[in-house]
Amino acid sequence: MLKRVRKRFSELSLTKKFLIVAISIMFIFLLVMNIMIQYHFKNYFISRERQHFTYSLHSILRNRVRFFTFRKSWNENMDFNPLVNILKREKGVIDIILYSAEGKRFYSLISGNKASAPSKSEGLRKALRGEPYFEINDLSNTESYDYLKNVTDARYVQEIYYPVLHKGEVQGVIEVYKDFTDVMNAINNTRYQAAGLTLLGFIIYIAVLSWIVLKIEKHEKELQAEVMKYQKLSLLGQFASKMAHEIGTPIHVIMGNLDLMEDVTEDNVILKRIDSVSRQITKIQTIIKNYLYLSKKPEPARSKFDISELIENVVDDLSFAVSDKIEVKTDTQSCMVFSDSGFIEQVLYNFIKNASDSIGEKNGNIFVKSYKEGDYVVIKVYDDGKGVPEEIKEKLFDPFFSTKKTGKGTGLGLSVCKDLVEALNGEIFYDSEDNYTIFGIKVPVREDVS
Repeated sequence: MLKRVRKRFSELSLTKKFLIVAISIMFIFLLVMNIMIQYHFKNYFISRERQHFTYSLHSILRNRVRFFTFRKSWNENMDFNPLVNILKREKGVIDIILYSAEGKRFYSLISGNKASAPSKSEGLRKALRGEPYFEINDLSNTESYDYLKNVTDARYVQEIYYPVLHKGEVQGVIEVYKDFTDVMNAINNTRYQAAGLTLLGFIIYIAVLSWIVLKIEKHEKELQAEVMKYQKLSLLGQFASKMAHEIGTPIHVIMGNLDLMEDVTEDNVILKRIDSVSRQITKIQTIIKNYLYLSKKPEPARSKFDISELIENVVDDLSFAVSDKIEVKTDTQSCMVFSDSGFIEQVLYNFIKNASDSIGEKNGNIFVKSYKEGDYVVIKVYDDGKGVPEEIKEKLFDPFFSTKKTGKGTGLGLSVCKDLVEALNGEIFYDSEDNYTIFGIKVPVREDVS
């Protein structure tokens, strides 16, 4: 059991360990404090009663000549009623018992002059050695419980054993039982109030400390996620750099052969396919270049082009990648834009490919729309796929976040798209409308618009 607890504790985060240790220390502190409250209150009242009783008894035995004989000749043959009558005036007195120097009980306020065997009480033993004894106990824990329970309803009593001395020798012992229930109830009420306040403070302490620890833990996880993200980006950047170098040579060979094929053929169908392949190779080069920008800001290469023509080319190039069950439609406005066509192509490619993946193998529709809005051009891609859950909308454009199954996506597509659009001084957005999921961008038509 202990090993399992230790193992579970060792598996906790540092912040949770701190929280558990801090709460445990505070709980022990409050528990000890509550016990100390009772202990000090009890000792305070015992000390006060000791002073009061000692003063009262000394006043009786020393200052009144007629009681001096009690100290000198202390035995069961004496009339102790005058002494007892004065002692019983003390508040809360239940019984007064007198003992001989041998510890033999020979007088009781309740039972009268009735001798009994020597008592074995610890208090009496101390008093017979000349040491006054004061203690507060539950009535059931007292030596005289069997008969006291029949004469009082007190729950707590104070036991006083006081030696009567003459010339330094113990002549006898006075035992007094006093009702201390009201005082102990007051002490307990104070304890309960203190316990309630400390419990409230403890709960507030736990709540505040838990909140702080959770905030620290959340921040720690966010920092760890950021570190992991940048480590991945760094590795990906290194990989892309190597790939750009390795793929660069064969791409140039392919492009050279495409140029030769374009020169030796006049077949329009073949020329159209050559142009499509050429655009895809250019896109590969752009994609590799953009992945190189994962660890730094992308640098657009702006040129003038028609946004409507660019959209039609992207849709045409993707016709082989989209399921035959999905119908792709466009509604574009001709608009000349001075921007990076490769950036916008890659963004549209990702939008349309994600829309196709969202629809899957079922029948569906993808709709690409563009229009001019002031100094900006807006491009939207609609699809009637499964949509985006509300709880992950804020993470859509985070690096390495993907809703696809493992192996189906890297989680970099939309993140790269966001970086590319922002490099063009534009904005990327997500929306939904009439059961359609919408991903779109808004980019300036000129370089000087921001």
